[in-house]
Amino acid sequence: MRDAGTIRERIFNALIKRYTADQEEALIKIDALLKGEVVPGHYAITEDIDRLLAKVADAAEKMATLRRYYGTN
Repeated sequence: MRDAGTIRERIFNALIKRYTADQEEALIKIDALLKGEVVPGHYAITEDIDRLLAKVADAAEKMATLRRYYGTN
């Protein structure tokens, strides 16, 4: 049997999980870049971190907006 709940609740939960995963993936990559765990000759570290931070912020903004307008709490 699939998860209980309305379609709305299931969609809400799926989106929260997606945004959380997007944030975690970007943060893991940032950690690897900051620790020097990158491909030798990688020179665009600041640009990559900037791009990844934008992904983290975008996901956080999407979660906040989703919760603000469609949250059940």
